[in-house]
Amino acid sequence: MIPIHILPKEELKEIKVVELPKLSKAPVSEAHRHQFYEFFIFIKGGGTHTIDFVEFPILDYSIHIITPGQVHQINRDKTSYGFVYMFDLVHFSQNKNIEDFLFDHACFDVNEFSPLYHFDKSFSETMMNISNQIWKDSRLASPLKNQLIISQLSLLMLYCMQSTLNKNGNNDAKHSDTYTSFRRLLNVNFKTMKKVKEYAMHLNVTEKLLNEIILQRTGENVSSLIFKQLILEAKRLLKSGVPTKQVAYDLNFTDPAHFSKFFKTQTGFSPSEFN
Repeated sequence: MIPIHILPKEELKEIKVVELPKLSKAPVSEAHRHQFYEFFIFIKGGGTHTIDFVEFPILDYSIHIITPGQVHQINRDKTSYGFVYMFDLVHFSQNKNIEDFLFDHACFDVNEFSPLYHFDKSFSETMMNISNQIWKDSRLASPLKNQLIISQLSLLMLYCMQSTLNKNGNNDAKHSDTYTSFRRLLNVNFKTMKKVKEYAMHLNVTEKLLNEIILQRTGENVSSLIFKQLILEAKRLLKSGVPTKQVAYDLNFTDPAHFSKFFKTQTGFSPSEFN
């Protein structure tokens, strides 16, 4: 069973800063999910980080971004070290670019929008300086403490955003906005909106055009992405110990039998076999 970690709202009024020190033995965390963002920064790497059932390496000078609802498990080597920052999206509501960047991490599949950012050694001094400054700021008894942390953490996020631009180009291709809008719409509504025509109507495009846009960008059609989103959330719930019957109703299937058939068709195994 995968536990859900919840921080009281009072604790999330400020960004929570936790050191990940070197340890006497390699720590193995349990798989879990939570209702807030986690921003991992690794100065020294080693080990693996499984995010939504996909394994990523923990590299020197790397950043991992975990979004609310994602299932993850971190198994780091004893010599690895760094920091983790826990926060709500509201802390970055004054910066639309960063807010969109974080929200898009929640909307896109980890295989398409990687949660891993790896920087070369030339960036090491900058990364260490920023992370050390955040750690110092988090120890301050000052009403400006949270704003200081936000400003430094925002800088790290901007470096992540720039590395994505460097890798993928500007990506301002025709219909790029429609694709992003679709992904955001899907993330919020996949439990209740399961038909292509519903998304096309909300995006003010034809079903044919929407399918063409999605196919060009992903190699898959709209229905496939809707199904993948449903399966991902089903896996998260099943691994969290939610009974199959409840998962079916949470995802708005007509009955558990319908859900079980859908799950097996998409994955090749039944919900009970997966769990």
